[in-house]
Amino acid sequence: MKKSLLKIIFTLVFLELFLGGTGRLTELTAFLTLRMCLFIVYMVLSIIYLIKKHTIPKEIVFIIAFFCFIMTFDSLIGYANGASSSVIFEDVKPLLNVFLLCYLSFSITKIEDIRYLIKLLKISSILLVVLHFVLFGLVLVFSDIGVIYSALSASNNEDSSNVMFFFKGDSGFVNYTGDLYLCVGFIVWEQYHKKSLVKYLALASLAIAIVLTGTRGLIFALAGVYIIKWLILKLNYKSLISLILGAVFIVGVYFQIKNNIGDKDNSDQTRYDTIGQVVDRINPVSFFVGHGLGVGVPVRPVHMEISYLEIFQKQGLIGLFWYFCILLIAYLAYKHSFIEDSIGLYMCVIFIYLLSFTNPYINHPLGITVIAVSIVSLIKLRQFEDQKVLLQ
Repeated sequence: MKKSLLKIIFTLVFLELFLGGTGRLTELTAFLTLRMCLFIVYMVLSIIYLIKKHTIPKEIVFIIAFFCFIMTFDSLIGYANGASSSVIFEDVKPLLNVFLLCYLSFSITKIEDIRYLIKLLKISSILLVVLHFVLFGLVLVFSDIGVIYSALSASNNEDSSNVMFFFKGDSGFVNYTGDLYLCVGFIVWEQYHKKSLVKYLALASLAIAIVLTGTRGLIFALAGVYIIKWLILKLNYKSLISLILGAVFIVGVYFQIKNNIGDKDNSDQTRYDTIGQVVDRINPVSFFVGHGLGVGVPVRPVHMEISYLEIFQKQGLIGLFWYFCILLIAYLAYKHSFIEDSIGLYMCVIFIYLLSFTNPYINHPLGITVIAVSIVSLIKLRQFEDQKVLLQ
């Protein structure tokens, strides 16, 4: 009974994170969401595990200790620079999902637990495919994007940081905040499913759904992951052929849809303006420690589209260094893994890092979740020397 209950909680936690977007999709009250409740539950479980003297990998201890230090330090700097406590908390709140590392460290005890997470990722990505096919089907049937807009506008929060659906042009392209799991799903289906008709149908459906999001960042970040895999991690003549064919396909898709995903000039200009305003505010102190949490720029006072720009503005080089350490830990865990196909988990980490050059995910619960699942799984795989592959 106890194990069954823990598995149900585990399943709910990750299905909500994989499918719930900003978390407002499962809003219980104006101030409470299912994600918040599940966060409290897995934090309580983590504390219980700690009290029972369960161990945490040293890499995870380092990440969390460093996190607590820079959050405290940059909160004090932000407060000293005039940021209100409520605005500082707005910056801290999305990052609290880093404690998922503890929960995963305690919950993953055998390789089947990692395979179960991969299964949940596969299921979630297919459900997202169905969502996009239904939305695009509505446009084809009614020949009017207003049908989608009226159906989804009630789900969008007035707070721009909590908006779940973004409309790209008037051709039926819709981006859901959880759509990065289409790309993560593509990676796990490609890496961790036996060659079969089901696998290729899933990959084709995911590719179509990714295009239907109309989001350049998703398309190019996923392409970037495979470029890194084929050119650096797994270089051979087959990878060069795949790279050339993939590049032709991506370029062709982009030019095919670029006129149907709305005017990107405004969003691009906002990014340029944000970069300029961040650069203008650099001083010798802020270069290293930032201006503090809660201190944005006029065009983006709270959150910015480019994650690394926001991190540098608020936390300086020390904040960027923390994220670099996480990437390095993931790479070392991948290199020391006994599992032959662990590269797929590392690819998921790289995807989030690449995507964050154009979209705010590395410092968002959605991106942190992917990184946490991947890193803890890679670290835990070192314990399973008798296993050779994750693929079943």
